[in-house]
Amino acid sequence: MCLGQYFRNMSSQIGFSCRIHCFFPNPSSLRGSHHSIKTLPPSCPPTLFSPNPHLHEFFTFWHNTHHTPSTPKMTTTRVCIDSSVALKIVRHCQESAPSIVAGQLLGLDVDGELRISHAFAFPQNAAGGNPNSDDGLSLRLKAVAKYQPEMIDHLKEVNVDSNSVGWYQSTVLGRIYNASVIENLAVFQEKNPDSVVLVYDVAGSEVVSDTDPSSTGPQGHTTTTPSGFNLRAFRLSEEYLNVRKSGKFDTATLTENNLTYHDVLVELPVEIKNSNLATLLLYQLGQQYPNSPFAESSFSNLNVSVDPFLEKNIEAIFDSVDDFHYDQGNYNYYQRQMTREQAKITQWQQKRKAENAAREKDGRPALPTDEWKRLFKLPTEPSRQDNLLISAQLNEHCSVIEEFGAAVNSKLFATQGGLL
Repeated sequence: MCLGQYFRNMSSQIGFSCRIHCFFPNPSSLRGSHHSIKTLPPSCPPTLFSPNPHLHEFFTFWHNTHHTPSTPKMTTTRVCIDSSVALKIVRHCQESAPSIVAGQLLGLDVDGELRISHAFAFPQNAAGGNPNSDDGLSLRLKAVAKYQPEMIDHLKEVNVDSNSVGWYQSTVLGRIYNASVIENLAVFQEKNPDSVVLVYDVAGSEVVSDTDPSSTGPQGHTTTTPSGFNLRAFRLSEEYLNVRKSGKFDTATLTENNLTYHDVLVELPVEIKNSNLATLLLYQLGQQYPNSPFAESSFSNLNVSVDPFLEKNIEAIFDSVDDFHYDQGNYNYYQRQMTREQAKITQWQQKRKAENAAREKDGRPALPTDEWKRLFKLPTEPSRQDNLLISAQLNEHCSVIEEFGAAVNSKLFATQGGLL
């Protein structure tokens, strides 16, 4: 609807007519109308020369139709997941382990809370397949690009939330700081700044297991206890997005934006909620089957077998240290090249200064002192993005060992005290 038609409708409702001098994007579309039109620059707001009690409404309508909205900011600070969605994610990741899998998250952001109400899995070929690989997932394959919109269209037909709020993926030993995850998350946040990635750590969720014969796990005897449930939500920080927007991951840009390896990803608190019907069902089941193994306490919390998990984390730390050493070697080579070129420039400047002193003594004009910019080419600083991600991954492995070791130490001391 053009502005002239909008104002005609508004003036007919309030019972008076007036002449308008305003900017129309296409004046030829209003030929034959009784309004006089004066074309103004697009930056100028429309001006009404007759009194109008609905000026605020008119200006708001014009502003919304002629001004490009500013870039939206992140508004959500926590993530709320429906319990059925959480179980679907866990089942998909557990059954596909050790392969890396992913899926789409759908939901809404309400009052600073990102509510995830539905999820569906991506095709299997969206995964890298190797859990030890740092290549991660490619969510922009043709199969995913075709499957995702078709699935969302089908969900719209059954009145399911079709708003994309990110994706979920499985991982092993917290390997989330890789270029693939960061790039995918940046693409999602360009479309929706509140998008997140839900990461389910398969290895971290299988640390504590139960060998009760009465349990009904997927293997018939092994189940994961709630203490091993590892589902986390991440989002790129404002500092990282600012550096990425500049297109330079050099030392000066990182320092200017105060970006360190601690600030690449921001972790959001995750809350899992049951619907009212699910809560009522669980209550009824607890009343009907008070002696069910689901309601009984498990002794697996006293399990102190930590060798495999710690060994895997230490091996992951060794791999990250090797990557860090390789990247640091490239940066050290750049620094040596820079030092060598700067020494040549300093030598040339001293030589030119001596020549100008001699020419000045002979009464001749001095030679320019900035020709070194044409004669010498300084090496380009390598991107520091890999260094940021490797450092963040090292910090993640160390944090996991620290937290897990603190919990295990308390069990060891309790066991030792009981045995003595």
